[in-house]
Amino acid sequence: MVKIMHRIEIIQNGINRIIHAGNGEKLSSVLMKNGFSAEHPCGGKGVCKKCTVVVDGETQLSCQYVINSDITVVLPCEEEIFSFTGASESEKITENVCFALDIGTTTLALALVSLDEKRIISIITKANPQRAFGADVMSRIEFCRKNGVKLLHEAIISAINKMLSELLNEYDVSAEKLYVSGNTTMLHLFFGEDCASLGVSPYTPVFLDSRRVKASELSVKNVDEIISLPNISAFVGADIVAGLNYTGLPETEKYNILVDLGTNAEVVLFSRKKILCTAAAAGPCFEGANISCGMSATQGAVYAYSSDKTETIGNAPAKGICATGLVDIIAELMRDETIDETGYMDCEKFKISENVFISREDIRQFQLAKSAVYSALISLMKTGNITFTDIEKVYIAGGFSEKLNIQNAIAVGLLPLELQSKYITLNNTSLLGTVKFSCEKNDLSFINNAEYVDLAESPMFSELFIDNMMFSFYE
Repeated sequence: MVKIMHRIEIIQNGINRIIHAGNGEKLSSVLMKNGFSAEHPCGGKGVCKKCTVVVDGETQLSCQYVINSDITVVLPCEEEIFSFTGASESEKITENVCFALDIGTTTLALALVSLDEKRIISIITKANPQRAFGADVMSRIEFCRKNGVKLLHEAIISAINKMLSELLNEYDVSAEKLYVSGNTTMLHLFFGEDCASLGVSPYTPVFLDSRRVKASELSVKNVDEIISLPNISAFVGADIVAGLNYTGLPETEKYNILVDLGTNAEVVLFSRKKILCTAAAAGPCFEGANISCGMSATQGAVYAYSSDKTETIGNAPAKGICATGLVDIIAELMRDETIDETGYMDCEKFKISENVFISREDIRQFQLAKSAVYSALISLMKTGNITFTDIEKVYIAGGFSEKLNIQNAIAVGLLPLELQSKYITLNNTSLLGTVKFSCEKNDLSFINNAEYVDLAESPMFSELFIDNMMFSFYE
Protein backbone atom coordinates (compact mmCIF):
# COMPACT_ATOMS: atom_id res chain seq x y z
CA MET A 1 0.00 0.00 0.00
CA VAL A 2 1.31 3.44 -0.94
CA LYS A 3 1.40 5.83 1.99
CA ILE A 4 -0.32 9.14 1.25
CA MET A 5 1.89 12.12 2.06
CA HIS A 6 0.83 15.74 2.44
CA ARG A 7 2.75 18.99 1.99
CA ILE A 8 2.82 21.14 5.13
CA GLU A 9 3.95 24.76 4.91
CA ILE A 10 5.08 26.06 8.30
CA ILE A 11 5.29 29.79 8.95
CA GLN A 12 6.93 31.06 12.15
CA ASN A 13 8.74 34.30 12.92
CA GLY A 14 8.33 35.32 9.27
CA ILE A 15 10.19 32.23 8.00
CA ASN A 16 8.58 29.62 5.73
CA ARG A 17 9.54 25.95 5.79
CA ILE A 18 8.09 23.00 3.88
CA ILE A 19 7.80 19.59 5.57
CA HIS A 20 5.80 16.46 4.73
CA ALA A 21 3.47 14.33 6.83
CA GLY A 22 1.57 11.11 6.41
CA ASN A 23 -2.21 11.03 6.08
CA GLY A 24 -3.83 10.71 9.52
CA GLU A 25 -0.87 12.00 11.54
CA LYS A 26 -1.47 14.42 14.40
CA LEU A 27 -0.17 17.89 13.63
CA SER A 28 1.45 18.11 17.08
CA SER A 29 3.47 14.94 16.43
CA VAL A 30 4.63 16.24 13.05
CA LEU A 31 5.70 19.56 14.58
CA MET A 32 7.65 17.83 17.34
CA LYS A 33 9.39 15.43 14.94
CA ASN A 34 10.54 18.38 12.87
CA GLY A 35 11.86 20.45 15.76
CA PHE A 36 9.15 23.10 16.03
CA SER A 37 8.38 24.52 19.46
CA ALA A 38 4.59 24.47 19.59
CA GLU A 39 3.93 23.72 23.25
CA HIS A 40 1.65 21.01 24.60
CA PRO A 41 1.82 21.48 28.41
CA CYS A 42 -1.03 19.05 29.07
CA GLY A 43 0.80 16.34 27.13
CA GLY A 44 -1.56 16.43 24.15
CA LYS A 45 -4.84 15.84 25.97
CA GLY A 46 -6.45 18.94 24.45
CA VAL A 47 -7.36 20.49 27.79
CA CYS A 48 -4.81 23.26 28.33
CA LYS A 49 -5.45 24.86 24.91
CA LYS A 50 -1.90 26.24 24.86
CA CYS A 51 -0.95 24.64 21.53
CA THR A 52 -3.13 26.91 19.41
CA VAL A 53 -1.97 27.32 15.81
CA VAL A 54 -3.61 28.66 12.66
CA VAL A 55 -4.32 26.06 9.96
CA ASP A 56 -5.44 27.45 6.62
CA GLY A 57 -6.72 30.58 8.35
CA GLU A 58 -8.59 28.78 11.15
CA THR A 59 -7.54 28.47 14.79
CA GLN A 60 -6.86 24.86 15.79
CA LEU A 61 -5.30 22.87 18.64
CA SER A 62 -2.29 21.14 17.11
CA CYS A 63 -2.61 18.18 19.48
CA GLN A 64 -6.13 17.48 18.19
CA TYR A 65 -5.74 18.32 14.50
CA VAL A 66 -5.47 15.30 12.16
CA ILE A 67 -3.73 15.92 8.83
CA ASN A 68 -5.65 14.73 5.76
CA SER A 69 -4.64 17.27 3.12
CA ASP A 70 -1.96 19.80 2.18
CA ILE A 71 -2.09 22.68 4.70
CA THR A 72 -0.44 25.92 5.72
CA VAL A 73 0.28 26.26 9.46
CA VAL A 74 1.14 29.52 11.20
CA LEU A 75 2.90 29.01 14.54
CA PRO A 76 3.10 31.59 17.34
CA CYS A 77 6.34 33.56 17.45
CA GLU A 78 9.02 32.02 19.65
CA GLU A 79 9.62 34.22 22.67
CA GLU A 80 12.50 34.36 25.08
CA ILE A 81 11.87 33.09 28.59
CA PHE A 82 13.17 35.49 31.22
CA SER A 83 15.05 33.39 33.75
CA PHE A 84 16.97 34.95 36.61
CA THR A 85 20.04 32.92 37.56
CA GLY A 86 21.18 35.17 40.39
CA ALA A 87 24.76 35.15 39.11
CA SER A 88 27.10 37.95 38.14
CA GLU A 89 28.99 37.71 34.84
CA SER A 90 32.55 38.99 34.49
CA GLU A 91 32.72 38.75 30.65
CA LYS A 92 36.48 38.38 31.15
CA ILE A 93 38.07 35.57 29.14
CA THR A 94 40.81 33.43 30.70
CA GLU A 95 42.82 30.54 29.29
CA ASN A 96 41.15 27.67 31.15
CA VAL A 97 37.38 27.49 30.80
CA CYS A 98 34.59 24.95 31.04
CA PHE A 99 30.81 24.89 30.73
CA ALA A 100 28.18 24.35 33.42
CA LEU A 101 24.63 23.48 32.42
CA ASP A 102 21.36 23.32 34.32
CA ILE A 103 18.69 21.33 32.49
CA GLY A 104 15.50 22.69 33.98
CA THR A 105 12.08 21.34 33.12
CA THR A 106 11.17 24.72 31.63
CA THR A 107 14.49 26.50 31.06
CA LEU A 108 18.05 25.63 30.07
CA ALA A 109 20.83 27.73 31.60
CA LEU A 110 24.39 27.45 30.30
CA ALA A 111 27.37 29.18 31.89
CA LEU A 112 30.83 29.69 30.45
CA VAL A 113 33.12 29.41 33.48
CA SER A 114 36.65 30.64 34.11
CA LEU A 115 38.54 27.91 35.94
CA ASP A 116 41.44 30.30 36.51
CA GLU A 117 39.34 32.87 38.38
CA LYS A 118 36.60 30.46 39.52
CA ARG A 119 33.80 32.67 38.31
CA ILE A 120 31.21 32.89 35.57
CA ILE A 121 32.19 34.65 32.35
CA SER A 122 28.76 34.60 30.71
CA ILE A 123 25.36 32.89 30.93
CA ILE A 124 22.67 32.27 28.34
CA THR A 125 19.21 30.85 28.99
CA LYS A 126 16.78 29.27 26.55
CA ALA A 127 13.44 27.52 26.77
CA ASN A 128 13.70 23.76 27.14
CA PRO A 129 12.36 22.48 23.78
CA GLN A 130 10.95 19.43 25.55
CA ARG A 131 8.09 21.68 26.70
CA ALA A 132 6.56 20.72 23.37
CA PHE A 133 6.07 17.23 24.82
CA GLY A 134 4.50 18.40 28.11
CA ALA A 135 5.00 21.03 30.81
CA ASP A 136 5.99 18.74 33.66
CA VAL A 137 8.16 15.66 34.16
CA MET A 138 5.21 13.28 34.40
CA SER A 139 3.86 14.25 30.98
CA ARG A 140 7.32 13.74 29.46
CA ILE A 141 7.69 10.40 31.20
CA GLU A 142 4.32 9.41 29.72
CA PHE A 143 5.42 10.57 26.26
CA CYS A 144 8.60 8.52 26.65
CA ARG A 145 6.56 5.46 27.67
CA LYS A 146 4.39 5.71 24.55
CA ASN A 147 6.94 6.91 21.99
CA GLY A 148 10.39 6.10 23.29
CA VAL A 149 13.17 8.47 24.33
CA LYS A 150 14.57 9.38 20.89
CA LEU A 151 12.59 12.58 20.17
CA LEU A 152 13.01 13.93 23.70
CA HIS A 153 16.74 13.20 23.66
CA GLU A 154 17.32 14.72 20.24
CA ALA A 155 15.39 17.87 21.15
CA ILE A 156 17.51 18.59 24.21
CA ILE A 157 20.83 17.76 22.51
CA SER A 158 20.01 20.03 19.57
CA ALA A 159 19.20 22.93 21.90
CA ILE A 160 22.36 22.43 23.97
CA ASN A 161 24.56 22.31 20.86
CA LYS A 162 23.11 25.63 19.70
CA MET A 163 23.77 27.19 23.11
CA LEU A 164 27.35 25.92 23.21
CA SER A 165 27.99 27.29 19.72
CA GLU A 166 26.52 30.65 20.67
CA LEU A 167 28.83 31.13 23.65
CA LEU A 168 31.90 29.76 21.86
CA ASN A 169 31.33 32.02 18.86
CA GLU A 170 30.83 35.06 21.07
CA TYR A 171 33.96 34.55 23.16
CA ASP A 172 36.18 32.59 20.74
CA VAL A 173 37.34 30.03 23.30
CA SER A 174 37.53 26.25 23.51
CA ALA A 175 36.46 24.11 26.46
CA GLU A 176 37.08 20.45 27.26
CA LYS A 177 34.39 19.77 29.85
CA LEU A 178 30.66 20.28 30.30
CA TYR A 179 29.28 19.81 33.83
CA VAL A 180 25.57 19.05 33.99
CA SER A 181 22.80 19.05 36.58
CA GLY A 182 19.05 18.68 36.39
CA ASN A 183 16.30 16.61 37.94
CA THR A 184 16.48 12.84 37.57
CA THR A 185 14.07 12.73 34.63
CA MET A 186 15.84 15.50 32.73
CA LEU A 187 19.20 13.74 33.13
CA HIS A 188 17.72 10.45 31.91
CA LEU A 189 16.46 12.20 28.78
CA PHE A 190 19.77 14.01 28.32
CA PHE A 191 21.70 10.72 28.44
CA GLY A 192 19.15 9.04 26.17
CA GLU A 193 17.90 6.67 28.86
CA ASP A 194 14.30 5.45 28.87
CA CYS A 195 12.66 7.18 31.85
CA ALA A 196 9.33 5.27 31.69
CA SER A 197 10.15 3.41 34.91
CA LEU A 198 10.12 6.74 36.78
CA GLY A 199 6.39 7.03 36.12
CA VAL A 200 5.17 3.84 37.82
CA SER A 201 5.70 2.39 41.28
CA PRO A 202 8.30 1.62 42.57
CA TYR A 203 9.71 4.52 40.46
CA THR A 204 13.02 2.88 39.65
CA PRO A 205 15.62 5.06 37.90
CA VAL A 206 18.05 3.62 35.37
CA PHE A 207 20.83 5.44 37.20
CA LEU A 208 21.40 7.83 40.11
CA ASP A 209 25.18 8.10 40.25
CA SER A 210 27.29 10.74 38.57
CA ARG A 211 28.08 9.94 34.94
CA ARG A 212 31.21 10.73 32.98
CA VAL A 213 31.05 10.15 29.21
CA LYS A 214 32.66 11.30 26.00
CA ALA A 215 30.60 14.12 24.50
CA SER A 216 30.61 12.37 21.13
CA GLU A 217 28.59 9.49 22.61
CA LEU A 218 25.69 11.89 23.07
CA SER A 219 26.33 13.88 19.86
CA VAL A 220 27.20 16.93 21.95
CA LYS A 221 29.57 19.18 20.02
CA ASN A 222 32.34 21.62 20.98
CA VAL A 223 33.34 19.83 24.20
CA ASP A 224 35.21 16.58 24.82
CA GLU A 225 33.77 15.26 28.06
CA ILE A 226 30.51 15.47 30.01
CA ILE A 227 30.28 15.09 33.79
CA SER A 228 26.91 15.02 35.55
CA LEU A 229 26.28 15.52 39.23
CA PRO A 230 24.67 12.60 41.12
CA ASN A 231 20.99 12.26 41.96
CA ILE A 232 19.48 11.32 45.32
CA SER A 233 16.30 9.54 44.21
CA ALA A 234 13.81 9.28 41.36
CA PHE A 235 12.28 12.62 42.31
CA VAL A 236 15.15 14.43 44.03
CA GLY A 237 17.80 14.92 41.42
CA ALA A 238 21.19 16.43 40.71
CA ASP A 239 19.65 19.90 40.63
CA ILE A 240 18.99 19.59 44.36
CA VAL A 241 22.44 18.13 45.00
CA ALA A 242 23.88 21.15 43.19
CA GLY A 243 21.70 23.42 45.31
CA LEU A 244 22.98 21.86 48.52
CA ASN A 245 26.52 22.15 47.20
CA TYR A 246 25.94 25.86 46.62
CA THR A 247 24.38 26.65 50.01
CA GLY A 248 26.68 24.36 51.96
CA LEU A 249 25.65 22.54 55.11
CA PRO A 250 24.87 24.57 58.25
CA GLU A 251 27.88 25.50 60.34
CA THR A 252 25.85 25.33 63.55
CA GLU A 253 23.82 22.45 64.96
CA LYS A 254 20.67 23.96 63.49
CA TYR A 255 18.82 22.95 60.34
CA ASN A 256 18.35 24.73 57.03
CA ILE A 257 15.64 24.17 54.42
CA LEU A 258 15.95 24.33 50.64
CA VAL A 259 12.71 24.73 48.69
CA ASP A 260 13.05 24.51 44.92
CA LEU A 261 9.79 25.75 43.43
CA GLY A 262 8.66 24.31 40.12
CA THR A 263 6.33 21.75 38.61
CA ASN A 264 7.79 19.15 40.95
CA ALA A 265 8.68 21.22 44.01
CA GLU A 266 11.53 19.64 45.98
CA VAL A 267 12.01 20.31 49.69
CA VAL A 268 15.14 19.42 51.66
CA LEU A 269 15.57 19.68 55.45
CA PHE A 270 19.26 19.39 56.29
CA SER A 271 21.86 19.75 59.00
CA ARG A 272 25.51 18.74 59.14
CA LYS A 273 24.49 15.21 60.11
CA LYS A 274 21.06 14.61 58.66
CA ILE A 275 19.27 15.20 55.34
CA LEU A 276 15.56 14.60 54.76
CA CYS A 277 14.19 15.30 51.32
CA THR A 278 11.01 14.91 49.35
CA ALA A 279 9.20 16.03 46.22
CA ALA A 280 5.76 17.60 46.20
CA ALA A 281 3.71 17.15 43.05
CA ALA A 282 2.79 20.81 42.68
CA GLY A 283 1.69 20.15 39.10
CA PRO A 284 2.26 22.58 36.24
CA CYS A 285 0.44 25.42 38.03
CA PHE A 286 3.67 27.38 38.55
CA GLU A 287 4.47 27.04 34.85
CA GLY A 288 1.03 28.31 33.84
CA ALA A 289 0.00 25.11 32.07
CA ASN A 290 -3.34 24.56 33.83
CA ILE A 291 -4.12 28.23 34.51
CA SER A 292 -6.57 29.85 32.06
CA CYS A 293 -4.26 32.76 31.21
CA GLY A 294 -1.13 31.12 32.54
CA MET A 295 2.14 31.46 30.65
CA SER A 296 5.87 31.16 31.10
CA ALA A 297 7.94 34.19 32.06
CA THR A 298 7.99 35.68 28.58
CA GLN A 299 7.23 39.14 27.21
CA GLY A 300 3.89 40.42 28.51
CA ALA A 301 3.55 38.04 31.45
CA VAL A 302 2.13 39.64 34.61
CA TYR A 303 4.84 39.00 37.23
CA ALA A 304 3.75 41.45 39.95
CA TYR A 305 0.29 42.69 40.90
CA SER A 306 -1.40 44.93 43.46
CA SER A 307 -4.69 46.80 43.58
CA ASP A 308 -3.08 49.88 42.03
CA LYS A 309 -0.36 48.42 39.81
CA THR A 310 0.17 45.62 37.29
CA GLU A 311 3.74 44.87 36.22
CA THR A 312 4.60 42.81 33.16
CA ILE A 313 7.83 41.42 31.77
CA GLY A 314 9.30 43.91 29.33
CA ASN A 315 6.62 46.45 30.34
CA ALA A 316 4.61 44.99 27.47
CA PRO A 317 0.79 44.84 27.34
CA ALA A 318 -0.46 42.03 29.58
CA LYS A 319 -0.77 38.73 27.70
CA GLY A 320 -1.04 36.29 30.59
CA ILE A 321 0.09 35.45 34.12
CA CYS A 322 3.31 33.77 35.25
CA ALA A 323 3.96 32.16 38.64
CA THR A 324 4.86 35.18 40.74
CA GLY A 325 1.99 37.18 39.28
CA LEU A 326 -0.41 34.38 40.20
CA VAL A 327 0.75 34.49 43.83
CA ASP A 328 0.30 38.28 43.95
CA ILE A 329 -3.13 38.24 42.33
CA ILE A 330 -4.53 35.64 44.71
CA ALA A 331 -3.05 37.47 47.72
CA GLU A 332 -4.68 40.72 46.55
CA LEU A 333 -8.05 39.05 45.97
CA MET A 334 -7.86 37.65 49.49
CA ARG A 335 -7.10 41.09 50.92
CA ASP A 336 -10.19 42.66 49.41
CA GLU A 337 -12.26 39.53 50.22
CA THR A 338 -13.01 38.71 46.59
CA ILE A 339 -11.81 35.21 47.55
CA ASP A 340 -12.98 33.70 50.86
CA GLU A 341 -11.10 31.26 53.06
CA THR A 342 -12.36 28.28 51.04
CA GLY A 343 -11.10 29.78 47.78
CA TYR A 344 -14.59 30.59 46.53
CA MET A 345 -15.08 33.65 44.35
CA ASP A 346 -18.56 35.06 43.55
CA CYS A 347 -17.67 35.97 39.99
CA GLU A 348 -16.62 33.26 37.56
CA LYS A 349 -13.70 35.35 36.32
CA PHE A 350 -11.77 38.30 37.76
CA LYS A 351 -10.29 40.50 35.04
CA ILE A 352 -6.70 41.68 35.37
CA SER A 353 -6.68 43.45 32.02
CA GLU A 354 -8.81 43.40 28.89
CA ASN A 355 -7.68 39.91 27.84
CA VAL A 356 -6.22 38.51 31.07
CA PHE A 357 -8.24 37.05 33.92
CA ILE A 358 -8.20 34.53 36.76
CA SER A 359 -11.03 32.02 37.11
CA ARG A 360 -12.51 29.96 39.92
CA GLU A 361 -10.85 26.85 38.52
CA ASP A 362 -7.49 28.68 38.45
CA ILE A 363 -7.84 29.36 42.16
CA ARG A 364 -8.55 25.67 42.81
CA GLN A 365 -5.46 24.68 40.84
CA PHE A 366 -3.37 27.12 42.86
CA GLN A 367 -4.78 25.75 46.13
CA LEU A 368 -3.61 22.25 45.14
CA ALA A 369 -0.11 23.52 44.32
CA LYS A 370 0.36 25.75 47.35
CA SER A 371 -0.93 23.09 49.73
CA ALA A 372 1.42 20.49 48.23
CA VAL A 373 4.48 22.69 48.83
CA TYR A 374 3.47 23.87 52.31
CA SER A 375 2.41 20.38 53.45
CA ALA A 376 5.64 18.82 52.15
CA LEU A 377 7.71 21.27 54.17
CA ILE A 378 5.73 20.69 57.36
CA SER A 379 5.75 16.90 56.80
CA LEU A 380 9.55 16.85 56.66
CA MET A 381 9.79 18.88 59.85
CA LYS A 382 7.38 16.57 61.66
CA THR A 383 9.18 13.49 60.31
CA GLY A 384 12.47 14.79 61.64
CA ASN A 385 10.89 16.03 64.89
CA ILE A 386 12.16 19.52 64.04
CA THR A 387 10.50 22.72 65.31
CA PHE A 388 10.44 26.17 63.73
CA THR A 389 13.02 27.37 66.26
CA ASP A 390 15.42 24.65 65.06
CA ILE A 391 15.47 26.23 61.60
CA GLU A 392 18.20 28.78 60.87
CA LYS A 393 17.64 29.58 57.17
CA VAL A 394 15.10 28.76 54.47
CA TYR A 395 16.48 29.02 50.94
CA ILE A 396 13.92 29.57 48.18
CA ALA A 397 15.29 28.50 44.81
CA GLY A 398 13.87 28.25 41.31
CA GLY A 399 13.75 30.34 38.18
CA PHE A 400 11.11 32.71 39.52
CA SER A 401 12.24 33.03 43.15
CA GLU A 402 13.89 36.44 42.58
CA LYS A 403 10.54 37.99 41.68
CA LEU A 404 8.56 36.11 44.32
CA ASN A 405 6.92 38.41 46.87
CA ILE A 406 7.67 36.48 50.06
CA GLN A 407 4.99 38.28 52.08
CA ASN A 408 2.38 37.36 49.49
CA ALA A 409 3.66 33.77 49.39
CA ILE A 410 3.15 33.62 53.15
CA ALA A 411 -0.25 35.30 52.88
CA VAL A 412 -1.63 32.69 50.48
CA GLY A 413 -0.24 29.76 52.47
CA LEU A 414 2.55 28.74 50.13
CA LEU A 415 5.20 29.28 52.82
CA PRO A 416 4.89 29.13 56.65
CA LEU A 417 4.41 32.42 58.50
CA GLU A 418 6.52 31.15 61.41
CA LEU A 419 9.67 31.23 59.25
CA GLN A 420 9.15 34.66 57.71
CA SER A 421 12.38 36.16 59.08
CA LYS A 422 14.45 33.27 57.72
CA TYR A 423 13.66 33.26 53.98
CA ILE A 424 16.51 33.84 51.51
CA THR A 425 15.89 33.81 47.74
CA LEU A 426 18.72 32.33 45.69
CA ASN A 427 17.39 31.90 42.14
CA ASN A 428 18.98 29.08 40.12
CA THR A 429 20.92 27.14 42.73
CA SER A 430 21.19 24.19 40.35
CA LEU A 431 23.32 26.19 37.93
CA LEU A 432 25.23 28.03 40.67
CA GLY A 433 25.99 24.78 42.50
CA THR A 434 27.16 23.15 39.27
CA VAL A 435 29.45 26.10 38.57
CA LYS A 436 30.86 25.77 42.08
CA PHE A 437 31.44 22.05 41.55
CA SER A 438 33.18 22.65 38.22
CA CYS A 439 35.62 25.03 39.89
CA GLU A 440 36.18 23.31 43.22
CA LYS A 441 35.41 19.59 42.59
CA ASN A 442 33.56 19.54 45.92
CA ASP A 443 33.05 16.33 47.84
CA LEU A 444 29.37 15.43 47.34
CA SER A 445 29.42 12.34 49.54
CA PHE A 446 27.13 14.16 52.01
CA ILE A 447 24.21 12.90 49.89
CA ASN A 448 24.93 9.40 51.20
CA ASN A 449 23.21 10.57 54.40
CA ALA A 450 20.11 11.70 52.51
CA GLU A 451 16.82 9.97 53.28
CA TYR A 452 13.93 10.30 50.83
CA VAL A 453 10.48 10.66 52.38
CA ASP A 454 7.72 9.33 50.13
CA LEU A 455 4.74 11.61 50.68
CA ALA A 456 2.45 9.25 48.76
CA GLU A 457 2.87 6.77 51.60
CA SER A 458 2.38 9.36 54.35
CA PRO A 459 -1.03 9.65 56.10
CA MET A 460 0.36 12.75 57.84
CA PHE A 461 0.96 14.48 54.48
CA SER A 462 -2.54 13.57 53.29
CA GLU A 463 -4.10 15.17 56.37
CA LEU A 464 -1.92 18.27 56.09
CA PHE A 465 -2.69 18.57 52.40
CA ILE A 466 -6.45 18.66 53.01
CA ASP A 467 -6.12 21.11 55.92
CA ASN A 468 -3.84 23.47 53.98
CA MET A 469 -6.12 23.70 50.97
CA MET A 470 -7.95 26.47 52.85
CA PHE A 471 -6.74 30.05 52.84
CA SER A 472 -5.78 31.59 56.19
CA PHE A 473 -4.72 35.12 55.42
CA TYR A 474 -1.62 36.50 57.14
CA GLU A 475 -0.19 39.97 56.57
